[in-house]
Amino acid sequence: MLHHFGWGLAEEAWVGLISEMIMRIVGGLILVVGLALPLRAGEMADLVAAVGLQELADTFDPAKADRILGEYGTSITEPDERIAAAVLVAMGMVHDLILDDPKRRAKMLQGWENPTQETAGVFEMALARPSGIMRVKSIGGHEALRQDAALMAALDEAIGEEVLTGYGLRPRNVSAPTAAERTLIYSHSSLSHVKQLIGLMASEGLKGRVMIAPKVAAFVFREGWGERPDWINELGDGIYVAQGPEMLVHFELATPEDRQRFDELVERYAKKDSEDETGNLVRSWWQPFYYGETAADDFEPISRVTLYGDKVEASLLMLPEREEIVQSYFADAEWELKTDTIWVNPPFFRFLQGGFK
Repeated sequence: MLHHFGWGLAEEAWVGLISEMIMRIVGGLILVVGLALPLRAGEMADLVAAVGLQELADTFDPAKADRILGEYGTSITEPDERIAAAVLVAMGMVHDLILDDPKRRAKMLQGWENPTQETAGVFEMALARPSGIMRVKSIGGHEALRQDAALMAALDEAIGEEVLTGYGLRPRNVSAPTAAERTLIYSHSSLSHVKQLIGLMASEGLKGRVMIAPKVAAFVFREGWGERPDWINELGDGIYVAQGPEMLVHFELATPEDRQRFDELVERYAKKDSEDETGNLVRSWWQPFYYGETAADDFEPISRVTLYGDKVEASLLMLPEREEIVQSYFADAEWELKTDTIWVNPPFFRFLQGGFK
């Protein structure tokens, strides 16, 4: 009996005390083990939301997740978590080979929430390695494009006189390194949108490379587009021009035919058709702006006039019937001028005709 050792406690009391101590030790071990577990249920879905890929995940369905995961990730059974796993695999943020190894998986998923890379020029990556864009915090270099104050003043004056409806400033000859017959040139102001679009393309098996350059965009802001942005100027009686930083994204695809596949994806997931529409990539526009420098099925030809400064070029896009007006307006300007034809997607063409949907 325990009290025979002179400990001064009845046997029942000692049994109770020892039982409580054991429970505390076991509970502590459970707590420690719980803290040491690499992932809890739903953690991949949490990461997808934290890094700004939720809208991309919303474009996935279970069948697409199964296709991307294949024979891997069999231990992941919760539907939202399987879709999140598929998104992370498509983005190259985790390898499918280690999905069923919680410790290795957890290690790969660390550090994505706080991207640190800031670019000051052209950023380039392969579509096969989309994880590169997830390390980018911002696309910079816009202020360097604004250094040619005389060129910008002349362009703004042309908008105020209704010669132009907009222009884009970008690094001089930025498109030169790409293969024109396989390239589409896309513009957007949201890096999160561009990241999601790259992920969507990768998840659909599109191959090629991506070049992202700074762009300063100016365009007439039309009635009905909603709240005016902060970066808007009135250049004439009732003529409001939005002017702000964007990205000029070159998608150089594996084949010319892949431009149609890209177009289908944008029409389905990156073009806004109603105010309350769901299932789109984040910050999708009514009129996605992209074009090619060679003919493509279902794309419309328009005219492009380019004015060249020392380090910047101004791209002026217009319907063919306005080409002569613009050329005449800048005929005596100090900048080198070039005119050519490009092919724009149908929503862009409708914008040039005055529509916004």
